[in-house]
Amino acid sequence: MRDPIHGPSHRRKQNPFLRKPLWVILEVESNQHATLNDGTSNDNDNVLSSSSGVEMPQLNKNNKDGDIEGEFNLEYRDHGYDDIDDAIPSSAESPPRRMTTTRPSHPPRHLTLFDLVSIGVGGTIGSGIFVLNGLIAHNYAGPATSLSWLLSGAAAMLSGCCYAELSGRIPVAGSSYAYAFVALGELPAFFTAGMLTLEFLLSGSAVARSWGDKVVGWMRWQLNVNESVLRVLDPGYGINPAACLLSIATTLIVMKGVKESKVVTEFFTWIKVLLVAFMIVGGFVLFNGSNFVPFIPPEFGASGVLRGAVSSFFGYLGFDAMACVAGEAINAERNLPLSIMITLAIVTTLYVAAAIALVGMESYESISPESGFPVAFKSNCVDWASQLTAFGEVFTLPVVVLVSIVIQPRLQYALANDGLLPSIFGEVDEAGNPQKGALIAGVIMTIFATFVPFSYLEDFVSAGILMAFIVTNCSLIIMRRKSPDADPNQLQKHLAWFNLFSFLTCLAMSHVSWVLGCFLGPVSVFIAVKISWQCPPATSFGNATRKTAQWYSKKKYFTTPFVPYLPCLGIFVNYFLISQLAFMGIALLFAYILLFVLLYFLYGAHNSVGRKERWEEQEYSMVESDDDKSHRTRKEGVIT
Repeated sequence: MRDPIHGPSHRRKQNPFLRKPLWVILEVESNQHATLNDGTSNDNDNVLSSSSGVEMPQLNKNNKDGDIEGEFNLEYRDHGYDDIDDAIPSSAESPPRRMTTTRPSHPPRHLTLFDLVSIGVGGTIGSGIFVLNGLIAHNYAGPATSLSWLLSGAAAMLSGCCYAELSGRIPVAGSSYAYAFVALGELPAFFTAGMLTLEFLLSGSAVARSWGDKVVGWMRWQLNVNESVLRVLDPGYGINPAACLLSIATTLIVMKGVKESKVVTEFFTWIKVLLVAFMIVGGFVLFNGSNFVPFIPPEFGASGVLRGAVSSFFGYLGFDAMACVAGEAINAERNLPLSIMITLAIVTTLYVAAAIALVGMESYESISPESGFPVAFKSNCVDWASQLTAFGEVFTLPVVVLVSIVIQPRLQYALANDGLLPSIFGEVDEAGNPQKGALIAGVIMTIFATFVPFSYLEDFVSAGILMAFIVTNCSLIIMRRKSPDADPNQLQKHLAWFNLFSFLTCLAMSHVSWVLGCFLGPVSVFIAVKISWQCPPATSFGNATRKTAQWYSKKKYFTTPFVPYLPCLGIFVNYFLISQLAFMGIALLFAYILLFVLLYFLYGAHNSVGRKERWEEQEYSMVESDDDKSHRTRKEGVIT
């Protein structure tokens, strides 16, 4: 018999697309959280966890004709096992192989469905209500602003469905980073983490700076504060002291503990929702139906509604924050998909209702693009409501910054856990809080918020967030579909070509010629159809065989419909939104990706846990065991 364990070749060691097996990415979950879901064990889910982190079905060996064996027979007999007992390692003979790395303590599972929805709503609702509604109504869509929000909500739902399924299937910290690691490999996962850093760290800094500017404006125009005080808060030279104070305060809250940051997040989130509800009710009380005639102003037309949808889509960025704290979610398989869908439903309802209320209060020509609701209330001679909404905006907007600084250390934790960042980012305190990682992220955010104007980085940040959405959609297709046996990499090839032609189509339609776009577009559709016809559905999630040791489970998961067409449509829509941005933003995105590729080869490729612990060997030994035809050899291939 050939020895199933031997070192990988040099080529495999340097392979930047080394994929993390599902049983490895879920190892910490199965070992440390077996009894934390709602205070119970996983018995109700019919799953046991081996010491290797492999999910194994709970078996009734006196009834081998049950559902589990039937599923096993369909999926595993073709690998040479005669029954379940042959496939499951026997602890009486020798222990199963396992990863030997000592991993840092894992944050406890403490986030309920309410907590997750609070994080999602708090991280999403912000400038979309307070700024974008007025901007879109005045400049792009007029009374049809609500239609723009509906269109952008539908676009967000395309990616939201992919996040919902993947977050339930892979309930660990990291969001798109974790999904890319399983589906695409180590290097794509690493620069995907860079895209998420744009979403949470840099955009959080931008919101903090915007808040600082709003504080100065509110004090100057609403409170008539003395100019000597305002000079302290607005000294010029691009420095924003108020943003600095906010960044420091939110960092200290997060460092104080998980419970404290969660309570503050929930308080400010639902105060903000109450404020938005007040604005909507006030708008309907002052409603004037004549403001909706014509519904689509001739000077804007349908193209204006579409342009408004592009702008309003960025009001949805942040709904994926829940996926980044998946490792701390109670009953993650159920609560994560549900929280994403509830968040999108709440946010879309509030956005559409607020758009109708704002245009109902004031004609779209007179709506302020910077401060829609306060100005609209003031023009209707309701000064107290104007002052209340202006104060409420300043009071509640910091929760977006708080959510950002809560999420970023969890992403850093996931990277450090895989050896792609220094171990200090993976350290947690006794309460499970990544305190040191929060401090480092907070210092960086404070520096950017205080000294860097973000007006010229807006497109760059938006493009990065949309790229993270694209990676998530691609990951779901790879996890749900498989290449034919004759061409093991066909699915990846088709998906790469689909991404290329989708990007070129959208770029052509937006910046070159619609004729060229109409020529390239059908090629993208053709490739999507080829994926559907030539790459059949996987027999189990993640194309799981014994190579990834993903065992059968009776858990019920959210399932994205119409795969691969719905994720492909989501990819195309995200590329269309990217193509609307300035070329400078797109160029900065590519430069940023190249920077992360360089960082990966300088640090990550040499310190990766997967390379040191040899995931290749773990996979290879399991495959090798099938080469020997004897029953005993097959059994020895699974155990050490």
